[in-house]
Amino acid sequence: MSTIRPATEKDIPRILELYGDLIISTSTVELNRTPVADDYSRAFAQIQATPGHELLVAEEGGKVIGTMMLFIMPNLSHGGLPWAGVENVMVDADYRRRGTGKLLMDYVLAQAKKAGCYKIQLISDKSRIEAHKFYEALGYKASGHGFRLYL
Repeated sequence: MSTIRPATEKDIPRILELYGDLIISTSTVELNRTPVADDYSRAFAQIQATPGHELLVAEEGGKVIGTMMLFIMPNLSHGGLPWAGVENVMVDADYRRRGTGKLLMDYVLAQAKKAGCYKIQLISDKSRIEAHKFYEALGYKASGHGFRLYL
């Protein structure tokens, strides 16, 4: 069975491997640059230093098999209640449909409730049909229309 833990800097290479299946809409060409190790170390440090932000990994038998980012955002609408955001949910293809994704999302739900959030929000690329089925099975509803502007 998988366990969830905070990511460490040594997990970055494995997390980036997992993101290989996730990155659909952006490429290094669209970013106009090729990231280097220092870019990831800097981003990791910023995540660690930002209250309410968690980069998590799912681990099984000492191997990182999944990851996600959770952030709790303060908010003035909805009576000043915060909301939870989820990004970059990914489970290794060889470990899908074994409960790891659900374990990650259960963690999100528990943390959101603990923080008094009024909602959990996530955005999934339109092409990730299987991911959409997974989120719907957990009770999430497609309720908005997302927009992006890549810079």
